[in-house]
Amino acid sequence: MSWFVRIPQRLRLIGCVLVTLLAACATTDQAPSDPFSGGAVLVAGGSGRAGTCVLDELAARKIAFRATTRSIATARERLGTKADGVSWVEADLRDPVAARAAMKDVTMVVSVIGSRELTGDNSAEFVDYGAVRNLVDAAREAGVKRFVLLTAIGTTDRESFANKLFKGALEWRYRGEQHLRASGVPYTVVRPAGLVNDAANAKGVRLWQGDDWRSHTRKTISRADLAAVLVESLVEPGARNASFEIANDAGEPPGTWRAQLAGLKAD
Repeated sequence: MSWFVRIPQRLRLIGCVLVTLLAACATTDQAPSDPFSGGAVLVAGGSGRAGTCVLDELAARKIAFRATTRSIATARERLGTKADGVSWVEADLRDPVAARAAMKDVTMVVSVIGSRELTGDNSAEFVDYGAVRNLVDAAREAGVKRFVLLTAIGTTDRESFANKLFKGALEWRYRGEQHLRASGVPYTVVRPAGLVNDAANAKGVRLWQGDDWRSHTRKTISRADLAAVLVESLVEPGARNASFEIANDAGEPPGTWRAQLAGLKAD
């Protein structure tokens, strides 16, 4: 007869209870999982004005990231010391091979790329759609957990003021959105009002859905405030597979955008 069987039944029961309690305590003491662990966030277009704000937000939150730029030398020249310490990936994302290479060891993506040219191979057709398509396809192959795409208000309406002003550029952005939605990659599409360089938290932030651009044509959003929302959208469950518009609103108390983000309706 084993030694365990010879122990009185009451003592055996006490021992089993203690083992169960110790196991429960060990589980409770474990640190919660970090949603950003396991790889880096790729910031596509990280050397642009919106991109550098996203890099600042990620660095402030101590989140590992990499950033794409077409020319590291140009990025360093333009950004100065702000370029120091950034893990740069030199890539022309219009090339699908470059997009796949940029996705190495990446678990999440924030794309803030955008064309400033109306014609030629740097226009919206090749950047806002073509490069985004390449990024999305590479993200699908890499099993990316969330892809946050920055576009603009009015993308869904050919008659929008901005689409007419930029000769149909927003239509290409919308095609990029649609490619992302159809890809199967978990996503968030963020459509900002006009981008400005106001300080973070100077005004409240309001989110809405439905692409009502007519009521918000003169609204703006601080790039710093936008960056905070973009980064939070990577891990907020309520933002999964959702699209929304965003602008600063002095009537909104600071920080209320977090509850709005959590309460979004999926597309």
